Amino acid sequence: MRPQLRRALGLALSLSTTAAAVGVSATISPVAEAVTSHWVSCNDNAIRETPRVVWWRMQGVSYDHTGVPTNFWTGYRDDLAKVVCYESTFQYHASNAGQYGWFQMNRALINSEGVTWSQYWYGDRRHPAGWYQCLAAERYILHRYGNPAAAWAHERYYGWY
Repeated sequence: MRPQLRRALGLALSLSTTAAAVGVSATISPVAEAVTSHWVSCNDNAIRETPRVVWWRMQGVSYDHTGVPTNFWTGYRDDLAKVVCYESTFQYHASNAGQYGWFQMNRALINSEGVTWSQYWYGDRRHPAGWYQCLAAERYILHRYGNPAAAWAHERYYGWY
């Protein structure tokens, strides 16, 4: 079996298994059917390609009493890394059609999660650039999906989280 076909079949099985586990419809989405090289790369390689600074910021948010459960870091960090890979390819100043940063959030969503635009984009005296991106995104994931695995399953199914 050709590697691309094998990956597509593995992707379909993985998607349906994960989707069922987090309560998302198990049917295969158009995104999964397309099997873009970027998606495959992030799914297969995100964990080992994640820059250390991303890990440090995610861990800092989880342990800094920010209202984000510590299990986001201990139990779901791989799912968070995949979201960052897919959304921004680990570029903390990525921008695309009004979406910004590692997690590609818009300004209104950033503000709704208790972070100012300046903090999100530049950091501040207390925390460096990227820290507030993780804070806003992890709060958003908690409020919308409950946990990063559900956010990643949604990303895989719809192509956005």
